[in-house]
Amino acid sequence: MTLQAAITVICFSTAAKSEEQKSFSNPFFGFKKKLHRMMKPVKKSVDDAADQPSCETSTPTAGPPADPQLQRDPLLQLVSLQKASGCWLLDAHLAAVLGKSSGEVEKSKPAAIHEDVYATILALIWLHGFKKDEREEWELLAGKAASWICDQNAPCVSECVEAGNALLGCSVQKEALGL
Repeated sequence: MTLQAAITVICFSTAAKSEEQKSFSNPFFGFKKKLHRMMKPVKKSVDDAADQPSCETSTPTAGPPADPQLQRDPLLQLVSLQKASGCWLLDAHLAAVLGKSSGEVEKSKPAAIHEDVYATILALIWLHGFKKDEREEWELLAGKAASWICDQNAPCVSECVEAGNALLGCSVQKEALGL
C-alpha cells in the first residue's frame, strides 16, 4: 500500500465514523459548535440590552414573559420586571404585581419625584411588607435597587416612602429599605 493510499484510507475511515463515535473518541468534538449555540442567545441579549433605554428615559415595556410560573408568583413577576440598572418602571405590569391599578399608582406618586424612583420605592416597600419570609431570595436585588435610588439623589424620598406605604397598606421605614 502506498503512502497516498494509506492516507486516503485513514481519512475515509475517520470521515465515516458516526458523530457518536467521534464524540467518544474525542471529548471535545462538537464542543465549539455547542458552545456557539449556547452563547448565541447570551450574545443577543447583551446586544439587545445596549439598545434598551435606561430608567431615566423609560418607555413602556412588554412586561414579564408568558411563563405560567411567572403568572402565578408575584415575587417572580416583580423580579422579572426589574431593570439591569436596579430600578423598576412605573407601568401597568408593576401596578398589577402590587395589586393596584395604574391609576391608583399614578395618583399616589408625589409630584416632585421621577416615576422610576417612585416605582422602585414601591417595589422595595412591597418586598419588605409582603415577602419578608422570602428575604433571602430578594435581598440582593433590593440592595441593587436601593443603591440605584441613592445614586439618583432623588428629592422627597421620605415622602415617597410615606405615599408608598399608604398605597400598599404597609408601614415600612425608609431605613429598612436601605435608603
